[in-house]
Parts: sequence; structure tokens; C-alpha cells
Amino acid sequence: MADGGNRRAVVWGLFFIAAGIAFLLDRLDVWTLRARYVLPVLLIVLGAAILLGGRGWARGGRD
Repeated sequence: MADGGNRRAVVWGLFFIAAGIAFLLDRLDVWTLRARYVLPVLLIVLGAAILLGGRGWARGGRD
């Protein structure tokens, strides 16, 4: 995970795994998943990823 591209792939992979688990739990009626709760969190996470992605320290301390 030394380069930014590999780290980005791992983060996206973990995101999709978490989203898949959340949707599976919703389908199994273990957890109720509503768009009015999910969409704001998704926007916050996306915004944080964009902000941190532009910073040198988020990519391993290099500017």
C-alpha cells in the first residue's frame, strides 16, 4: 500500500464491502436502511475523501 492508487483501491473496496453488508442486512430485515439517513452520511464521507485526498499528509506525509 505504498502508492496512492493502491490505497485508494483498498478504501473503495472497503466502502463497497460495507455498503453491500448494509444492504444485505436491510434485505434480511436485521437493519432498516433509509435513504434519508444514508445519503447525508454518503455526502459527508465523499466530501471528507475529496478534502483529504488533496492533502499531502493524507497520502503518506508527502507534499
